[in-house]
Amino acid sequence: MMISGLKDDALSRYRSSFGFTLIELVIVLMIIALTISLAAPSLGGWSTGAKMRNACDDFLATLRLARGQAIVGVCEQIVTIDPSNGTYAIQTRNGEMVEPAPGPWGTPMSVPTGFTIDLLSGGQGGTSIVFYPDGRSTPALIQITAPDGQSRQIVSRAPAEPFRIVGGAP
Repeated sequence: MMISGLKDDALSRYRSSFGFTLIELVIVLMIIALTISLAAPSLGGWSTGAKMRNACDDFLATLRLARGQAIVGVCEQIVTIDPSNGTYAIQTRNGEMVEPAPGPWGTPMSVPTGFTIDLLSGGQGGTSIVFYPDGRSTPALIQITAPDGQSRQIVSRAPAEPFRIVGGAP
């Protein structure tokens, strides 16, 4: 009988060594919740930084496309910026006619909600950048600003210089 008692005792110890108690699970969940609540505010800045990076990359791609289309199509391409709506689009100048560029680039594209885009200096008429068939463009300084105030600038200082993003990483 003694052997049987030892067997049952060893079996109960063996079974109790698996799993967690409810208290242990609650404590682990509280630690995870606390860690997430501390990390959440910093994740918001990461999201804004990613949106800023994407907005700058998209606008820079538009400028590069306009330059390429001007050279290939042998006609001026104009990137117009509408700061009041946060939009930009490519237009084509054929002689005296200015019309939206063919395809999706002629329709207004916008920066993310809450962001602003401004042509700070240069350009033509304060609202557009002209790309010529010889590869030159009107020098300009464009700024994209996030709702939290961080901003990046896209600049070309000389007619033959390509546009590039300047400033620190968002």
